[in-house]
Amino acid sequence: MSDPPATETRADWVRRPTTAFLWWWLPLCIGFAASFFALSPRTIAFVWMVLFAWMGTGCLLNAYHCRRVHCYISGPALVLGAVTAGLFGAGVLSLGPHSLNNIVGTTLGVALLSFVPEILWRKYA
Repeated sequence: MSDPPATETRADWVRRPTTAFLWWWLPLCIGFAASFFALSPRTIAFVWMVLFAWMGTGCLLNAYHCRRVHCYISGPALVLGAVTAGLFGAGVLSLGPHSLNNIVGTTLGVALLSFVPEILWRKYA
Protein backbone atom coordinates (compact mmCIF):
# COMPACT_ATOMS: atom_id res chain seq x y z
CA MET A 1 0.00 0.00 0.00
CA SER A 2 1.30 3.39 -0.87
CA ASP A 3 0.98 6.41 1.37
CA PRO A 4 -1.78 8.89 0.54
CA PRO A 5 -0.80 12.17 -1.06
CA ALA A 6 0.13 14.84 1.46
CA THR A 7 -2.79 17.02 0.36
CA GLU A 8 -5.31 14.31 1.34
CA THR A 9 -3.67 13.78 4.72
CA ARG A 10 -3.53 17.51 5.45
CA ALA A 11 -7.15 18.02 4.43
CA ASP A 12 -8.37 15.12 6.61
CA TRP A 13 -10.22 16.59 9.61
CA VAL A 14 -10.07 13.26 11.45
CA ARG A 15 -6.28 13.59 11.66
CA ARG A 16 -6.46 17.08 13.19
CA PRO A 17 -7.10 17.02 16.95
CA THR A 18 -9.10 20.27 17.06
CA THR A 19 -11.46 19.47 14.20
CA ALA A 20 -11.86 15.84 15.28
CA PHE A 21 -12.78 17.03 18.76
CA LEU A 22 -15.29 19.64 17.57
CA TRP A 23 -16.96 17.53 14.88
CA TRP A 24 -17.03 14.11 16.55
CA TRP A 25 -15.68 13.71 20.11
CA LEU A 26 -17.51 16.63 21.72
CA PRO A 27 -20.89 15.63 20.24
CA LEU A 28 -20.38 12.05 21.44
CA CYS A 29 -19.61 13.30 24.94
CA ILE A 30 -22.69 15.54 24.92
CA GLY A 31 -24.88 12.67 23.71
CA PHE A 32 -23.69 10.24 26.36
CA ALA A 33 -23.92 12.93 29.05
CA ALA A 34 -27.54 13.65 28.06
CA SER A 35 -28.41 10.13 29.18
CA PHE A 36 -27.41 10.96 32.75
CA PHE A 37 -29.82 13.87 33.08
CA ALA A 38 -33.48 13.46 34.00
CA LEU A 39 -34.68 14.13 30.46
CA SER A 40 -37.50 12.40 28.64
CA PRO A 41 -36.59 9.87 25.94
CA ARG A 42 -38.09 12.25 23.36
CA THR A 43 -35.80 15.07 24.48
CA ILE A 44 -32.76 12.80 24.45
CA ALA A 45 -33.80 11.65 20.96
CA PHE A 46 -33.82 15.25 19.75
CA VAL A 47 -30.39 15.80 21.33
CA TRP A 48 -29.05 12.78 19.43
CA MET A 49 -30.80 13.97 16.27
CA VAL A 50 -28.90 17.26 16.37
CA LEU A 51 -25.63 15.57 17.27
CA PHE A 52 -25.93 12.92 14.55
CA ALA A 53 -26.76 15.63 12.01
CA TRP A 54 -23.71 17.61 13.15
CA MET A 55 -21.37 14.60 13.00
CA GLY A 56 -22.84 13.45 9.67
CA THR A 57 -22.30 16.89 8.18
CA GLY A 58 -18.69 16.79 9.39
CA CYS A 59 -18.18 13.40 7.77
CA LEU A 60 -19.74 14.46 4.48
CA LEU A 61 -17.66 17.64 4.36
CA ASN A 62 -14.54 15.66 5.25
CA ALA A 63 -15.30 13.13 2.50
CA TYR A 64 -15.63 16.01 0.06
CA HIS A 65 -12.33 17.60 1.18
CA CYS A 66 -10.07 14.57 1.46
CA ARG A 67 -12.08 11.63 0.04
CA ARG A 68 -11.75 9.52 3.19
CA VAL A 69 -13.49 6.15 2.72
CA HIS A 70 -14.78 6.03 6.31
CA CYS A 71 -16.52 9.37 5.86
CA TYR A 72 -18.27 8.25 2.67
CA ILE A 73 -19.94 5.51 4.74
CA SER A 74 -20.35 7.10 8.16
CA GLY A 75 -21.66 10.44 6.86
CA PRO A 76 -24.86 9.02 5.35
CA ALA A 77 -25.21 6.57 8.27
CA LEU A 78 -25.10 9.44 10.78
CA VAL A 79 -27.58 11.49 8.75
CA LEU A 80 -29.91 8.48 8.61
CA GLY A 81 -29.46 8.11 12.38
CA ALA A 82 -30.43 11.76 12.81
CA VAL A 83 -33.59 11.27 10.76
CA THR A 84 -34.49 8.12 12.69
CA ALA A 85 -33.86 9.77 16.08
CA GLY A 86 -35.98 12.73 14.96
CA LEU A 87 -38.83 10.48 13.92
CA PHE A 88 -38.67 8.68 17.26
CA GLY A 89 -38.56 11.99 19.13
CA ALA A 90 -41.59 13.22 17.21
CA GLY A 91 -43.50 10.07 18.14
CA VAL A 92 -43.75 8.87 14.55
CA LEU A 93 -41.48 5.84 14.93
CA SER A 94 -41.27 3.18 17.62
CA LEU A 95 -38.89 0.24 17.39
CA GLY A 96 -39.80 -1.50 20.61
CA PRO A 97 -39.18 -0.82 24.28
CA HIS A 98 -35.56 0.21 23.74
CA SER A 99 -36.07 2.22 20.57
CA LEU A 100 -33.72 5.07 21.39
CA ASN A 101 -30.95 2.74 22.56
CA ASN A 102 -31.38 0.72 19.36
CA ILE A 103 -31.23 3.83 17.18
CA VAL A 104 -28.15 5.26 18.88
CA GLY A 105 -26.38 1.91 19.13
CA THR A 106 -27.02 0.96 15.52
CA THR A 107 -25.99 4.37 14.21
CA LEU A 108 -22.77 4.43 16.21
CA GLY A 109 -22.10 0.78 15.38
CA VAL A 110 -22.34 1.41 11.65
CA ALA A 111 -20.13 4.49 12.00
CA LEU A 112 -17.56 2.43 13.88
CA LEU A 113 -17.74 -0.44 11.38
CA SER A 114 -17.13 2.02 8.57
CA PHE A 115 -13.45 1.96 9.55
CA VAL A 116 -13.21 -1.68 8.41
CA PRO A 117 -12.97 -0.88 4.67
CA GLU A 118 -10.07 1.45 5.48
CA ILE A 119 -8.29 -1.40 7.23
CA LEU A 120 -8.97 -3.88 4.44
CA TRP A 121 -8.63 -1.56 1.48
CA ARG A 122 -7.24 1.96 1.94
CA LYS A 123 -8.05 5.23 3.73
CA TYR A 124 -8.61 7.48 0.76
CA ALA A 125 -10.71 6.85 -2.35
